[in-house]
Formats: sequence, C-alpha cells, structure tokens
Amino acid sequence: MKKEIELDIAGQRLKVRTDEDEAYMRGLAAYVDEQMRDIGRGQRGIASMNIAVLTALRIADEYHKLQRLQADVDSALARLAEQVEATLDKSSR
Repeated sequence: MKKEIELDIAGQRLKVRTDEDEAYMRGLAAYVDEQMRDIGRGQRGIASMNIAVLTALRIADEYHKLQRLQADVDSALARLAEQVEATLDKSSR
C-alpha cells in the first residue's frame, strides 16, 4: 500500500508516494542531499537545477560503474563455477 512520505533534499520539501520503507526512502534522500551539498560546495551562483543535474550525473556514473563491476564479478563467479565443476567431474571418474 502506498504511503506518503515527506522528504527534505537540498532545502526542498518533497512529498513522495511509495511502497518503500520510510527509513529506506529517508536514507536515499539523505544520500542525494549529501551529494548535492558536496557538488554545490564552493559553487557560488550556480543554479539549484544545475546542481541537481550534476548530482544526477554523478549518481548515474556511480550506478553504471557498479553495474560493470557486478557484471565482472558475475563473469568471474561463472568461470570459477565452471572450474569447480570440471575439477569435480575429473575427481569423480
């Protein structure tokens, strides 16, 4: 059941309707807020929309790097599983 949660990101209050756990959503909001503050630090006069877009770009970069890393881990695990199976096949003969 969707519930409404009020979040604060970069000084903006947002109402979000979600099925997600409130603590999880607050954690996400805190992460985005932290990233926006980090990007905005020392950037006088930069529009909040630009900070939001740069933050989205940073988070998208993190996400895609983690996806690539996950794919590499999955491939390594698949190779190891094949090696284990081959070793077990040899030892059972």
